[in-house]
Amino acid sequence: MYTLTKHKTGFTVTFSATFEGVNSVCMDVEQFLSESDFEDLCFDVNLGVREVLNNAVRHGSKMDSRKDVFFSIDVDINRILLRITDSGSGFDWRKMEKKVALPTDTTGRGMDILKQYFDSYRFNDIGNEVELVKKTSEHSVNDVSMMN
Repeated sequence: MYTLTKHKTGFTVTFSATFEGVNSVCMDVEQFLSESDFEDLCFDVNLGVREVLNNAVRHGSKMDSRKDVFFSIDVDINRILLRITDSGSGFDWRKMEKKVALPTDTTGRGMDILKQYFDSYRFNDIGNEVELVKKTSEHSVNDVSMMN
């Protein structure tokens, strides 16, 4: 299942928790950003989207294609706002944001990617939803907080 709904400033997708779904979302994001004159931000945004969606499929949904993952993108002149939600029980993002991945690590780099490529990120309390912000202007400040 892959349901894409477009709106004036972005789109939402609900998809079965599969890596094929992740690939489809990433292709749609790239196309949308290119059409919206944000092609220069495609690499950064897609890297983070792919990382979070892969984790939503692998860890949040436990590779169960009967579960859904939700994705949304909304763009305005100042920022790109992304939201990813899975139907899993969440994870301890507070513990993970303190962990530093070593160059030899083959997993566990998600938080480092979010910190490096996004201007802010916020998890809900249980850790099954994240909101990412990429500013479209050159002035940015990292802001890590919990969603209400």
